[in-house]
Amino acid sequence: RYGFFPSVGAGWVVSQEQFFEPLQDLFQLFKFRFSYGLVGNSRISGRRFAYIATVANASGYTFGENMDNYYPGKDIGDYASDVSWEVAHKTNFGLNIDALNGKISLQANYFKQHRTGIFLQRNSLPYYLGLRSSPYGNVGVIDNHGIDGTLTWNGNLGDFHFQLIGNFTWTRNKVIQNDQPEPKYPWLDKKGLKVGQTFGYVALGLFESKKEIENSPKQNGDVRSGDIKYKDINGDGKIDSYDRMAIGYGDIPEVVYGLGFSFSYKSFSLTGLFQGVGNVDILLSGEGFQPFQQGLSRGNLLSNITDRWTVKNPDPHAFYPRLSPGTVNDNYEASTWWLKNGRYLRLKSLQFSYDLPQTFLDRLNLKNAYVFLTGVNLLTFTPFDVFDVELGNGKGAAYPNTKNYSAGFGLKF
Repeated sequence: RYGFFPSVGAGWVVSQEQFFEPLQDLFQLFKFRFSYGLVGNSRISGRRFAYIATVANASGYTFGENMDNYYPGKDIGDYASDVSWEVAHKTNFGLNIDALNGKISLQANYFKQHRTGIFLQRNSLPYYLGLRSSPYGNVGVIDNHGIDGTLTWNGNLGDFHFQLIGNFTWTRNKVIQNDQPEPKYPWLDKKGLKVGQTFGYVALGLFESKKEIENSPKQNGDVRSGDIKYKDINGDGKIDSYDRMAIGYGDIPEVVYGLGFSFSYKSFSLTGLFQGVGNVDILLSGEGFQPFQQGLSRGNLLSNITDRWTVKNPDPHAFYPRLSPGTVNDNYEASTWWLKNGRYLRLKSLQFSYDLPQTFLDRLNLKNAYVFLTGVNLLTFTPFDVFDVELGNGKGAAYPNTKNYSAGFGLKF
C-alpha cells in the first residue's frame, strides 16, 4: 500500500496515498476492460441445406463450344458443399469513468472483429467448368473495427436541473477475401473495400457541344449536348464496364451519433433528442426518379424536374441532364452525378411540460397533474434536399418521416 516514486529535479518524494488522494476526489470509478472471444453465426444467407445437392427443374441443358448441343432431361441445380457456420473473432478494449460524484460518466470502447468462413457463392470458378450455378462455401473474410462511447453529464444550479447524454459510434469494415477472381484492372477489385461498396462511373460534367462529344471517349447510345460525360479510367478511348470504380462511402453510415437533453426549472421541463449520421451517401435511381425511363407516358415523381439542361438553358450544373425517352444513353447509370451526401442531423423529438401547482391539485384531490406539448421530426440539417434523407438509396417513393405535433395532459389520482 505504501511506496515511493523516484525523485525528480529537486529530489522530493511523494507517497502513493498523497498522489492518489486528489484523484480519488475527482474520480469515483476509473476502470479498464478487455475481452476476446469467438462467436459462431449459423444464420447464414444463401441456400438452405447446402450440404445436399439439388436437381434443377429444367427441360434440358446445353453444352459445347458454341453451346449448340442440347439434350432433354434434368440437370444438377446446386452442388453440395461441405460448409460450417461463420466465426467472428471479437476483441474489445473498454473504459468506464465516473467523476465529480457521479455528475459525469463516460463509457468508451474500441472494438475489432475478424470474421472468417463467411458463406458466399464462389466467384473464382471458370465458366468452362460448365456449372449451372456456382457452389457455396465458407470463403469470405471481413475485418471490422471502430469506436463508440456515451458521455453523461448531470448537474443543477439551485432549482435548475439538467442532464445531457451524448453518444457517438464510428465503424469501418473491409473485405479481405470474397473469392473474386483477379480483375483486369485494380480499381475493379472489391477486396480491400467496404462491404456493399458502391461502384459507378466518374462524371466530369455535361457535354457542351457536338465537337466536345467527337473529341471525347466514345460513350454508349444516342449521346448529345447536355448528356453526362464520363471519365475514361483505363484510357482505351471508350466508356464501358471497365471504367466503373468505387465511388463514395456507400449507403450504410460509418458515423452514428445522438444527443439527448433534459432541462427542468421548478414546474417546467424540456426534453429532446437529436440524432445524426455521417460518412454516408444516397444513390438516386429507379423509375419515378428517372424521367421517361418507361417511355414518354411515364414521367417522374419529383418537383425539381424543371431543374434540367435544355437548349434554351444549357446550365452545366443542372440537376437533370438532357431529358430523353427510355434508356437511349447512359445518363442514368450509377455515377458520381447521382451520388449525393446523405449526412444529416435531425431534432427527432422535443417535449415541453408543466406540472400543475400543488394548491390546485389539493382542490381536485389529485396526486399529480401535468400538461405537455410534443413535436416529432421538427428540424433537419442536411445538404440533401431531394426527398426525406432517412429514406436512403433509390427514388424516395416510400412514405417519408412526417413532422408531427401533439398536446395532452396527465392525471394521477
